[in-house]
Amino acid sequence: MTLLSGLPLVSIALAVMISAFIRLVQIMQLRQRVEFGHTGVRELAELSGVTDPQDLQDVFGPPGMNRIWAHVNLATIEGKRRLAGYLMSEPRLHWFSIAAGLAAFIVSHWIVQLLLMIAAIIQSGAWLSATRLPK
Repeated sequence: MTLLSGLPLVSIALAVMISAFIRLVQIMQLRQRVEFGHTGVRELAELSGVTDPQDLQDVFGPPGMNRIWAHVNLATIEGKRRLAGYLMSEPRLHWFSIAAGLAAFIVSHWIVQLLLMIAAIIQSGAWLSATRLPK
């Protein structure tokens, strides 16, 4: 028994893999900015999942000049991450999504297709969480 086949399977698998690839590239860029000490509101919000700018100050302390949190590093951000932060910035979830998409092309089994549906939910959650980020 298969849940998906043909065009729906290919469409969902491609959408999930492209979405996960885009998220991985964004995460890489955000992490580089944090490592270089250019941690702004966007970086903190997306990597931690804290979407309210006032909450950012409560969680990470006050920013320095030009609203930059130079004293915050990746370990601090990952230690204070919320669920939305996991969905948006956890590389393992996005690599899982890519693997599930590739497996759906190779193996035609209902468990693989269920994993693809879980990956689609993860990617949808990441993008929905990103809509709440501060501008």
